[in-house]
Amino acid sequence: MTERHGFLGDGPLAALIAAFDWSATPLGPIEGWPPHLRTVVSILLRAPVPMALLWGEEGILLYNARYATIAQDKHPAILGMPVREAWTEAAAFNDGVVRAGMAGKTRSYARQELTLYRHGEPETVFLDLNYSPVLDADGVPAGVLAVVIETTDAVLAERSLRWETHSLETLNVTGAALVAELELEPLIQMVTDAGVKLTGAEFGAYFHNLMDETGERLHLFTLAGAERAAFEKLGRPRATAVFGPTFRNEGVIRSDDIRTDPRYGKSAPHYGMPRGHLPVRSYLSVPVTSRTGVVLGGLLFGHSEPGRFGERHERLLVGVAAQAAIAIDNAQLFKAVQEVNDTLEQRVAERTAELTQAHEALRQAQKMETLGQLTGGIAHDFNNLLTVIRGSTDLLRRPDLSADRRDRYITAIADTADRATKLTNQLLAFARRSSLTPEVLDVRAVVSGMTDMLATLSGSFIDIALSLPDTPCLTHADASQLETAIVNLAVNARDAMAGRGALRIVVGRAARIPAVRGHVARDGDFVTIGVHDTGSGIDPAHIEHIFEPFFTSKAIGHGTGLGLSQVFGFVKQSGGEVIVESTPGAGATFTLYLPHDPTGVPAGVGIAAEARGDGPSLRILVVEDNAAVGDFAMSALADLGHAIVFARDAEEALAILAREVDAFDVMFSDVVMPGMNGVALAQYVRRDFPAMRVLLTSGYSDVISKDGAQGFALLHKPYSMAELARALHAVMEADRPLVVGAF
Repeated sequence: MTERHGFLGDGPLAALIAAFDWSATPLGPIEGWPPHLRTVVSILLRAPVPMALLWGEEGILLYNARYATIAQDKHPAILGMPVREAWTEAAAFNDGVVRAGMAGKTRSYARQELTLYRHGEPETVFLDLNYSPVLDADGVPAGVLAVVIETTDAVLAERSLRWETHSLETLNVTGAALVAELELEPLIQMVTDAGVKLTGAEFGAYFHNLMDETGERLHLFTLAGAERAAFEKLGRPRATAVFGPTFRNEGVIRSDDIRTDPRYGKSAPHYGMPRGHLPVRSYLSVPVTSRTGVVLGGLLFGHSEPGRFGERHERLLVGVAAQAAIAIDNAQLFKAVQEVNDTLEQRVAERTAELTQAHEALRQAQKMETLGQLTGGIAHDFNNLLTVIRGSTDLLRRPDLSADRRDRYITAIADTADRATKLTNQLLAFARRSSLTPEVLDVRAVVSGMTDMLATLSGSFIDIALSLPDTPCLTHADASQLETAIVNLAVNARDAMAGRGALRIVVGRAARIPAVRGHVARDGDFVTIGVHDTGSGIDPAHIEHIFEPFFTSKAIGHGTGLGLSQVFGFVKQSGGEVIVESTPGAGATFTLYLPHDPTGVPAGVGIAAEARGDGPSLRILVVEDNAAVGDFAMSALADLGHAIVFARDAEEALAILAREVDAFDVMFSDVVMPGMNGVALAQYVRRDFPAMRVLLTSGYSDVISKDGAQGFALLHKPYSMAELARALHAVMEADRPLVVGAF
């Protein structure tokens, strides 16, 4: 490479460009290239990402080494070619981006699907593409610079994950339906339909291996994806070399092309599928076997194209067949019980009871098996946590333990207990048993506390700025829901900015909510949270629909369409509103309006002294049916300087209150107890002892999750000594019910 070509740098591709005869292209000899062309080529060759330059109206192609890895066998032949000739299979697409770039416009495509020919074979690929015009010395576009990132592997991995999720959902729904269904035909139809859905088969069938009134077996019982008439004229199937092994319980048969299978076409009279049979190339069959090893039937699935079934389809169908076998056994047993009841009810009453008991035992066993799978995972996590706690307690018993090591083990126990609490919270959320816990929040503190999480979500190329007022901005809302709403807005902003830009969150106050979505303006006192991004903005055609559930303008796989619906539902439920302002190309601003609560006191504010036990001594009636929890509560309250009387249940508590009228400042009661529950006891105290304050506590209560705390303060288990102290202080001071902690 001569010195005058030094702008190309080093490397094989730079040498290739230097040696190329550019005089035959619109670029002309390399010695005559203008400075702006030399500069952009220099940048391109030194760039750490795949880049290509499309020069001039024809888009003459130059590129760097990383782009060459995408071009694969097309390199180096495409160097210096017009881009439409280099990639003829994507000519129309490339013509469009060249025209746009030469008109001074940028173009950006996320996970663009294209079919490219590499190594002579068509291949579906996904690319992140960004095109920017390159200006000459007069500021006129002279070419287009493209950044090309192949994301095929990531897209395929996401699709595989969605498929696995879809499969699990189908299996869960099918399993639940099978437990509830005791009629044989709808039960097996559900199994057949689920098999078609899980495998992507064009049609599926279940053949019953049961002798019927004709004395024959293997009759078609259920069908999915085809009309029964297509099979009825073909007669009964026979145990051929392909068909028979399924009903002899010889395992799964899977063939990419059954017509080329050596077992196919061996039996007279048809030597293959009879005339008029549905077209089958891909074939998959699984035996359905009872607990006793009897083949109840076979699930068979087909597709007219070869190679449609894989190992994961096989594994899924084996699982479905196992579920089906249990359900069929149960259904047949249930049918037998019904027949006995109908024909011999008086004569075989005892036998009927035994069969019914057996049936219920089978159903209970099936439920316990499902529960076992869930509890196994839970037990694994909890055993890990308990290992840390047990190990730390053992180490704490060592007589030669230093103060530093003792503190370390105590901290490990406390941290592990916190993780166990979070695990319990997740399980309750999964079961939809969490209760909403609105509380007084200082929105400034909520937003400030999310800074690190927002930075992680947004990425290092998005600048995050907070604007917070000096005075408190209090509202009464669910803290978790508020944080989720802010996260949803931040994620949308990040996607709109394609990972680069500025995100600004402004907390303030407003005296009016503007008119929006057909509602008139509303005067009042509101806390506002404004989330502004510098992204692409929102299409005016979409802005009226963005809060609708499942509406999304993102590419497939890039959003569920539920994020903004959560924001909308949260602010509405909280008595507020959300307003969006956007100009395409100039970003968007979402503003949340929440009612201001000027009289509220944020949880945990101004009660540090009470957490240390420095507050006034209280007379407290503790009601707790769990002895260990009761001992802890009494010890903690005694250490905090309070006088304690203990009752094991509501009945004992009522007896104490009857003897010692006006003897207590506070009743601290568990919710879940034998006999009268804590909420009912609290209602009794509210009615007959109005001066006494009530603090309830619960790890989980069906009553609380459905109906709330009925206006009583609630401390969630597990709780620390400091949380107990804060809750007592709050219940003595607060005018409204308070929920402390979280499920």
